[in-house]
Amino acid sequence: MMRLRIDIMHDIMQYTSHEIHMPALYTKRLMRVTLDVMCYEDLDLETLDWREVLNLNSDEDININIEEYDIDW
Repeated sequence: MMRLRIDIMHDIMQYTSHEIHMPALYTKRLMRVTLDVMCYEDLDLETLDWREVLNLNSDEDININIEEYDIDW
């Protein structure tokens, strides 16, 4: 009886750990994030790899629109 209980616990632990590591099924969503960045000229926002910055998966997409405002000091 004790051996059967250990085997069952082992199977449960394997099943649980397998389930944890399986990727979940997610629904994609479309989001808009607006960043107003005041920075010095040496920050080149146009050439940043935004896919890498946001850690996007290969099947995720991004559309970048960068505008420079004129500031009246």
